[in-house]
Amino acid sequence: MGRAMLIICAGLLVSFGIVAIGTSGQGKLLTQKTVEYAQKTQALNASHTAIQIVMQEINDKGIENMDQQYVDDKNSNNSWTSSKVNDADIVFSIEFLNSDWETNPYFEEDRVRLVSQATYDDKYQANVESVYEVAPFSNLVPKFKSSLSIATDNFTISTDGSASLSGNSPSACEDGDQSKPAISVLNENLEDNVQSETNDIDIEGDPKVATDNDLSYEPTDELIERLANTDGVQKLSGNTDDTLGTADNPGVFFVEDGTLKLTGKQKEGYGILVIRDNGNMEYEGDDGATLEVAGNFEWNGLVVFENAYNFDGNGTPTINGSVLVGHTDSDDTINIDLNGNIHMQYDCQAETYAKMAAAGAVKQNKYTRVVTLEETSMK
Repeated sequence: MGRAMLIICAGLLVSFGIVAIGTSGQGKLLTQKTVEYAQKTQALNASHTAIQIVMQEINDKGIENMDQQYVDDKNSNNSWTSSKVNDADIVFSIEFLNSDWETNPYFEEDRVRLVSQATYDDKYQANVESVYEVAPFSNLVPKFKSSLSIATDNFTISTDGSASLSGNSPSACEDGDQSKPAISVLNENLEDNVQSETNDIDIEGDPKVATDNDLSYEPTDELIERLANTDGVQKLSGNTDDTLGTADNPGVFFVEDGTLKLTGKQKEGYGILVIRDNGNMEYEGDDGATLEVAGNFEWNGLVVFENAYNFDGNGTPTINGSVLVGHTDSDDTINIDLNGNIHMQYDCQAETYAKMAAAGAVKQNKYTRVVTLEETSMK
């Protein structure tokens, strides 16, 4: 019996020894794995940090002003090697995903792929690939929904003379949508009222008057506010014979207080025209007669009446593009008076002029991350 117990105890001691050896090995393995994980994490963090460093410079300077170590040619991939980031060696590259960056710099979304490879302790490697996209400022330009969009329910409308509105674009549209409503309003009650008030003028569109529940003055109010505080925007008042933009170089123009009187030398303008608060625009014809809101003048782009309490369309102005009427926080009624021979013509090409004008006025470089892929490995 005692001998048997001795044998059993000896067997248990041997088993405990094996377990102890196994536990010790597992501890060493666990420690090794922990160190390896920490080193890979160090490499991964360094790789992400390198991308953040480059993106900060892109956001601060814009891609077009980047240092040569980053960018030599916007149509190629560029690599450079950094000495150290968080004690890791970095190899970095930038790839531009817009093949038409040079030919269409105004409102194409700019995308870049940043690839960062970090090597830590000469054996732990991490690869991070991130795609960033910048939403150009021109994205705030409202989509042209009709020749006249009334983004408020606090207005009156009256007509007289031979005014006309058309939602049929004379220019070819990329989306194939050649026909828009002549007038868009917020709700059905407004639609019925506008329809009855405009029966005596020439209206073409699909339909002539439409309810658009998504119609809003936001974020156009943000667009206008930022443009108003931009150095490149022209604030107009008094008499002027300045050029009001061209097809190749549209501009942004504000009429805020008082009366702007065009002298008759301007026959057309391009871009964004904003008439705010008590602003008024007149046109002095060749015979010296004064006509309200640019008689005999042709505008190509977006016209915004923001809190402009009287929208008088006398004379024979033509607005190719879209007119947007809206309020910010005002309770005053906007009186829309379509008189004379004013013609409003929806034109999708004119939307391009408005976007070009916005993009030219505000250079927006802020990128946001779209997607990130990462992996770690042993070198």
